[in-house]
Amino acid sequence: MAKGRETSVLVLASSSPRRSQLLTEWGYEFRRIEAPVSETFEPGLEPEAAVRYLAEKKAVAGLKLWRDQRESNQDLVLGADTIVVLNNRILGKPKDEQEAEEMLSTLSGKTHRVMTAIALADYNPNEEIRVWTGLEITTVTFKKLDKEEILAYIATGEPMDKAAAYGIQGKAKDFVLEIEGSLTNVIGLPMELLTAQLEERGSYPKR
Repeated sequence: MAKGRETSVLVLASSSPRRSQLLTEWGYEFRRIEAPVSETFEPGLEPEAAVRYLAEKKAVAGLKLWRDQRESNQDLVLGADTIVVLNNRILGKPKDEQEAEEMLSTLSGKTHRVMTAIALADYNPNEEIRVWTGLEITTVTFKKLDKEEILAYIATGEPMDKAAAYGIQGKAKDFVLEIEGSLTNVIGLPMELLTAQLEERGSYPKR
């Protein structure tokens, strides 16, 4: 992907309010598009490869849809995917409250990794899609949780749309003993990594 190119529009291919909030807080102007894709991947993929694959899939789907709507090849589309990994097991979004309870019980008193992959997609001068992907990994340690704590948290509804059934920016912050690495990565978008890549492409915060 060309460096130093002026990007007319930064487009977030995500419906996540957390990712939109992070971009806004860091001063970026952007548009948003929803290009739903299946969050499935080939069995046996290592977590790092799986999360990169999903981020790229989202960015490319968003890029194609955005061009159809805007008829522009000059824009840069951002896709992202976040997973939680415990002992090489990927914990996705819980299907129901029972699975949320199982996930939080599994994380209780343990250290896990949060991986977010970001993908930046655009078109080259020959109208071929080009994609850059990056990966950030943060280590998070939970305190011991009792069942009452877990059930009370699930009752808030907060865990149900989040990987591994918790949001560190919400009430689950009280579960955390230690974080090593990027906090924004755990929220859903590693802003330190992203801003460096956007700057290489001539995209800067507006304030």
